[in-house]
Amino acid sequence: MLKRLSPLFASCALAICLTGCAVTSATTSENGANLAATDETLFEDDNVLILLASEQEANELTINVSRRGYQLIDRQFLESLDLILLDFARPPGISDEVAVNDMQMMSPSALVGLDNIYKAQAKMDVVSGVSGREYANLLLEWPEQGCPAMTSVGIIDGYLSEQMSGLNASQIVSHDFARRNSIESEHAETVASLISGPGRLRDVMIYSAGVVGQSENGQSGSGTKELLLAFDWLRKQDVRVVNVSLAGPYNPLLESVVDLLVADGMVIVAAVGNEGPDAPPRYPAAFDGVIAVTAIDADQNVFGRAVQGDHVEYAAPGVDVLIHTGQESGRYVSGTSFAAPFVTALIAADESRSFEADTESVRSYLQRNVFDLGQAGPDPVFGHGLVRAANVCAVDPNEVPS
Repeated sequence: MLKRLSPLFASCALAICLTGCAVTSATTSENGANLAATDETLFEDDNVLILLASEQEANELTINVSRRGYQLIDRQFLESLDLILLDFARPPGISDEVAVNDMQMMSPSALVGLDNIYKAQAKMDVVSGVSGREYANLLLEWPEQGCPAMTSVGIIDGYLSEQMSGLNASQIVSHDFARRNSIESEHAETVASLISGPGRLRDVMIYSAGVVGQSENGQSGSGTKELLLAFDWLRKQDVRVVNVSLAGPYNPLLESVVDLLVADGMVIVAAVGNEGPDAPPRYPAAFDGVIAVTAIDADQNVFGRAVQGDHVEYAAPGVDVLIHTGQESGRYVSGTSFAAPFVTALIAADESRSFEADTESVRSYLQRNVFDLGQAGPDPVFGHGLVRAANVCAVDPNEVPS
């Protein structure tokens, strides 16, 4: 069981943006990826989230804030974290700042944030005649026959069907956390394909936490509560390696949960985000305990919309990466969220099982084969450089394609 939440006194408006993938638009990035602005009015929920370690304090807070017009919408016990999550609707006319201050004043040991909405759309172009464009595995030096998975893998993304085809004899266990109108996610399917598609990880158990729902006008998005529930569920499944396609501003709730999970042995790989090189650091990638991944193209140029900064650790293919959809067709995807799965797969294939130690052991493992890009040494564009899979797994001669 994880340690109880320490009394951190913080507050912020929680607005996590699902910007790890490229989105469609009329504008074009430096490497040709089309992008679009996000719609901030996806849902009308305007709630306040509270994390508490004490049941008594949770009960007292609920009584006290109800007298001020707040309504308890949901109460969840995050079993693996030993925390209580409260979700309150605030009275009309109460600002973000007043709502957060009300909660913090009545429960100083609580972590308080707003359950804001985040969303994104993937840029995926269906094409024909796809031969000759499959550079990702070659750039990574990934074995042609793929590698057996040494551990299960978690995915926090859209909903992934347990009957998804095209994986290397892998199994999927899905849980839907979306607040409404959950749909099967092509974005999540792409992430799963990059982890366990042909020639990649074999026989991997994938635990998929779906956090993205759809509004009445067809826009997709998620709230912060879904992220916290997803992390808790993955911890209960004893998942050690988790791939996250989310990026957004700093917040204390997410930081506390990530810190607890990393301290307990979870390895979290996250996309640095697609808000551009001048954007501030995006989270969870920028948390110290998270492995932050940026995207590069076939010529080892950085993705034009990738966030940059000292928190960037590694680079992987993420621009015009080919996903096969049939014998004569496929789709190209771009974005930092499509680079992160390559690093996740590399970690899950590690026969030394560095992921059973801690995140620092995993970083040491990745560092052994990294290829420096950009200026010498770590830099804010490529981090330590391109991860590579040389000798990542033993080659069985009987499995090498003829």
